[in-house]
Amino acid sequence: MRRGWIAVAVLVAVAFTSAGGYLAYLNTLPTAVTLSVASGQKEVPTDARLVFSFNRPVALDSLQKSFSIEPATTGAFVSVSGQDRYQFVPAQPMLDLTSYTLTLRSFTDTTKHPVKAAQWTFTTTIVPRITSVTGAGGAPITDGSEVQPGTTIAFAFNDAMVPSTVKMTLGAQALTLSWAKDSRGATVSTQGIPSGPFVVKLGSGATDSTGHTIKASWTLVTGLYYRDQEHTTPLKYPALIQIPNDVDAVDQNGLQAADMVYEYLAEGGITRLTAIYGNAPDLIGPIRSSRLVSLKLGHHYKGVLFQSGESSVTQAAAGSDPVPQFFDTVGYTFRSNSRYAPDDLMITGDGVNRVETKLYPNLPAFSISKARPSPTGGIPATSVTVSEHSSSYTYDPIMGTYQKTENGHAYRDAKSRLPLRIEMLIVMHTQVTELNVSDGHGSLIHDFNLESKGSADIYYKGQRYAGAWSGADSHSPITFTTADGQALSLPPGLVWVDVTS
Repeated sequence: MRRGWIAVAVLVAVAFTSAGGYLAYLNTLPTAVTLSVASGQKEVPTDARLVFSFNRPVALDSLQKSFSIEPATTGAFVSVSGQDRYQFVPAQPMLDLTSYTLTLRSFTDTTKHPVKAAQWTFTTTIVPRITSVTGAGGAPITDGSEVQPGTTIAFAFNDAMVPSTVKMTLGAQALTLSWAKDSRGATVSTQGIPSGPFVVKLGSGATDSTGHTIKASWTLVTGLYYRDQEHTTPLKYPALIQIPNDVDAVDQNGLQAADMVYEYLAEGGITRLTAIYGNAPDLIGPIRSSRLVSLKLGHHYKGVLFQSGESSVTQAAAGSDPVPQFFDTVGYTFRSNSRYAPDDLMITGDGVNRVETKLYPNLPAFSISKARPSPTGGIPATSVTVSEHSSSYTYDPIMGTYQKTENGHAYRDAKSRLPLRIEMLIVMHTQVTELNVSDGHGSLIHDFNLESKGSADIYYKGQRYAGAWSGADSHSPITFTTADGQALSLPPGLVWVDVTS
């Protein structure tokens, strides 16, 4: 029995000696490191987790100093588990179809053990996708952009595609794509597509030439809307410019760039315009005299009123409730040789800006709020007649704008000769008082009530909406609402307001 116990004791002693020796042996080995991606692996996702695992703790700064990656990739290490697991997180996804080499130079861990140098190589895969969408002149198109009707839209892919597998739709309608020779780009024309929201979808299942598949559908939310493309000068606050509208004055310059144009009767059945600018085009005019309503608009829109003169009645009204006014002055305005007096007084966008900055530098900044509206409850209205102004308006569904004809004359810009395009038309009904005093024309002066409220007919995108206007605060912008009381935002383009009874 004693001999048995001795044998067991010997075995235990040998076992403990062997284990201790083995542990001692392990302690002499360098610190081991593995990577979550196998060396030589292919089709590695560009967003793969690159996790380094150590069997002993290592310091973060030591790891960072010993690490390198080719192609050079900006990124940082983050701890996944204490000091023995770290993930390298690239600032951007890795490149498609690219061979990467990750290198660790030898360093020492926190227990003074060496970490042997190591190297891994792998190749990323590719996930087909659209990398950019551009319009005219290569201008980027992103969600929320507004695209000029008729623009050709270009889609760039990150790889050569199989065109027959790429299905794009506009609503429920399939779009016909024109492909580049390398099949890495395609275009679609918006010619003939009506103005309005433009939502393009790319369905899942499209494949590239090597069989990789687009994993999910893709959507671009934009819109086809006319925008004036001419050069303008931004203004600190609105310029309200008096523009004649008689037969000798049309066609005028610069109306297309206005935020708003108010049209109203002057004398003898002739209308006058107050064009309100937040950005002044290169040429505006002609410029004529102001009216009582002009002064009221000056208060509502907190700007400078540009004019060539005013009657004694208007002058008296201006004196009782002053409006910042600018009268034609050499060095700012000029007479055009291409027009006949008195409809020949003009001003440049730079001239408007100099008037504001040099003559009225202390007026506070102000702008007319513009945002794409989404009214509801409209009825079709592709033609509109405003008999008080001998005007008619016709809707162009492709451009999404109204074109104006007055006394048989179709309005155009005098310089570009392009049709005047009105994005929103508002017929504003208010009280009109005829004052029995001469304004130099032997006719009655019209005084329009802009300080209360009234009804309005709103025309936008071929629809008519019943609405209302309010100007109860005579020194804040006139506001418009739809019949249900919802505030109406004014679109980015030209808003034309016919002030009528």
